[in-house]
Amino acid sequence: MKEKFNPFSELSQIFVDNQRVFSQKCKDLAVRTSNYTDKLNRLKNQIEEDPFSANLNLCLNIEEEARLILAVAKEVEFQREKILNTVDLLKKSNQIKLNKN
Repeated sequence: MKEKFNPFSELSQIFVDNQRVFSQKCKDLAVRTSNYTDKLNRLKNQIEEDPFSANLNLCLNIEEEARLILAVAKEVEFQREKILNTVDLLKKSNQIKLNKN
């Protein structure tokens, strides 16, 4: 038997899915930025303590890590804008209009 289409159930499921994806991307961004910050702080502390024995290999791949952080930040920004635009659209759908012209 075919299930009857329920737009509210679908809207609810879309909301839950978007919330889950958005939360995962935010967590990923937070973890990446925290790891990046930790690495740079370790390097800074080592340089301040003894620049001759500082592990400059910590600089390896920081450009790639920064690029990945930027990519994830762009995904979060895009997802956030989509969510906010959808909320605005839903708010507008509740406005009473006598004439749709």
